[in-house]
Order: sequence, then structure tokens, then C-alpha cells
Amino acid sequence: MAKMRPWGDLSTSLVVSGEKVNSAFLVAGLQLGDSEEFPSFEGVDVYSGSGWATLTVDERCSKSVDEQAAVLIAFLSPRKPALDALRKAGTSMKVDVSGVAESGSGLHISPDVLMGLAELGVPLVFTTVRVGGEDEEDPLAWLG
Repeated sequence: MAKMRPWGDLSTSLVVSGEKVNSAFLVAGLQLGDSEEFPSFEGVDVYSGSGWATLTVDERCSKSVDEQAAVLIAFLSPRKPALDALRKAGTSMKVDVSGVAESGSGLHISPDVLMGLAELGVPLVFTTVRVGGEDEEDPLAWLG
């Protein structure tokens, strides 16, 4: 069996959304501000927009979904009470594995990593993105 190419631009994120959610809310809620390793950890960042924030592990940390998820689990497991408190406060959360899925590419997650994610008690979703810059074929182009 041929080895599948991995997804490109891979990232694994805890996505938290709610009315008052932003990066400061997430950092405080997960108690990341007092963490010595967090600010200097390459490829692990907090991003936010209106009503959402993410703790994201990207390809600068690792190109492997197993390694990205393991880093996320390592950050979140000791903070499970904080995750539960965020959930009780009315935020919704999920772990989102996203990347560019091209024809012939695949994603393999080990059973140990899936178990670690399951123990967090947060739903796991997958988001696939198309390669940017490709022209979409317009089905009505023949009309002129």
C-alpha cells in the first residue's frame, strides 16, 4: 500500500466561542498567563476574533497531527478543571484539526492521541481547506 501524503498547512486547535470570548478571556480562563513555557513555545499561539479564540499548535511546532495534538493535550490535561469551568460558564469548545487536503493526501491519528483527546471531554472536528490561488471553474462561463 502506498504511503499517503499528509495534509498541508496542518494545525490543531482548541476553539472556544461565546459572547465574551477573546484572547485575554482564553488566556485567563486556561490560566496560560502564569505558564512559564507558554509564551516561548514555538508554534503554539492564541488567536482570536469577535466571540472566539483558539489555542493553536501549528506546523512550526510539528508537521505531524499526532505531535500537534500531543502538545495540545500536554497544555490542556493539567488544565481540565479550567476547561470544565469554561464550559460551565456557557462557552462552546471543540478541538479542530485543519489543513489542506489534496487528492491522495490523508490524515492518520494514533489511538493513544485519540484517547488523550477523548479524555479532555471536548468534541473533535476536522476542517479541510482547499489549496488557495486555484481558479474555480465557473459552470456558466460558456454563456459568455
